[in-house]
Amino acid sequence: MNQRLKDIYNFFRYRKLNDYEKIEILQRLRNLISHGFTLSEAFTFLLSNIKFCSPRLTENILNELKNGANCSDILKILNYPKTIVMLIYFSEMFSELTISLAHAEDYMLANYKAKKALYKNLQYPLVLLGLFLTMLVVLNQTIIPEFESLYQNMDVQVSNLQLYLSLFIMTLPRNLFLTFILLLILSLLLLLIFRKLSIYNKHRFLLFIPIIRQFFKLYKTYRLASEFSLFYKNGINLQKIVDIYSKQNDDPYLLFLANEIKFGTHQGQSLSEILINISCFDKDLITFIEEGEKKGKVDIELKLFSEMIMTRIERKLQTLIKFIQPCVFLLLAFLIVSLYLVIMLPMFDLMQTIK
Repeated sequence: MNQRLKDIYNFFRYRKLNDYEKIEILQRLRNLISHGFTLSEAFTFLLSNIKFCSPRLTENILNELKNGANCSDILKILNYPKTIVMLIYFSEMFSELTISLAHAEDYMLANYKAKKALYKNLQYPLVLLGLFLTMLVVLNQTIIPEFESLYQNMDVQVSNLQLYLSLFIMTLPRNLFLTFILLLILSLLLLLIFRKLSIYNKHRFLLFIPIIRQFFKLYKTYRLASEFSLFYKNGINLQKIVDIYSKQNDDPYLLFLANEIKFGTHQGQSLSEILINISCFDKDLITFIEEGEKKGKVDIELKLFSEMIMTRIERKLQTLIKFIQPCVFLLLAFLIVSLYLVIMLPMFDLMQTIK
């Protein structure tokens, strides 16, 4: 019973690592390893000085390290993104852990900055929208019914525009609530269906959604360019890459990619032709691979391209953020003007009646 209470206490005291803490661990881990620490010594030092993890999780990590766990194994326990885990896993195969830790840190830092910018830009307009809806609920229950009663008693003729605006304003909170519930249920159903789909059908589903399609292609392109650059740099040919991917049973995406490449090579297709058929990669990737194959510098081409892709992701996220904020403000302005017209237009008609 006491152990159960301790587990409950630790559950509330020690939360999951947030993105910033994960970036901090990668940064400190890279610094320690570059200064001569072994992986076990580095993680032991970090766990003893950074109180991010629960005692049970810390003990589990230390036991795994004693049993010879790799860096990717520990990052998997700490719930790092699969992209990061696999990048570190492949880098450990070629003794390039320090370099890949820097790339992983940059990748997560770019995502963190984008999320932070999104929250910052949406925070203010969403708070205003919430305050407006709260005020609207109060007005619908107090002032607006009194105005309607007054207009009816004074026999004020209300135009069709005023009727539509009044109906829109009075039903808006309820409609928004019902819409939110409906979207929540629909999202949960789609999520359940999505999880049961094969990797191929998951790709087709994501590529069908306009905005998500762009980022999905860019992230998949970044991952493939980073991993293939690492493989080609260490002299790993395409057939060996397929063999490595085929053994990653914890990553269905890599198994799917391995099967597609294997099937394409049996058909006599080049890597660029295979990637075109998969259709979930940016078209510029094909160009870089073709140019790299001609020059014999595929690893360098892909390395530079992965850095360019990360820059493109950051720019697209910034553009999306700049687009969303004005849209929210325009919606808020429309709602305020509608509420103003609902109250004031009948007042003008009432003044005309009195005259």
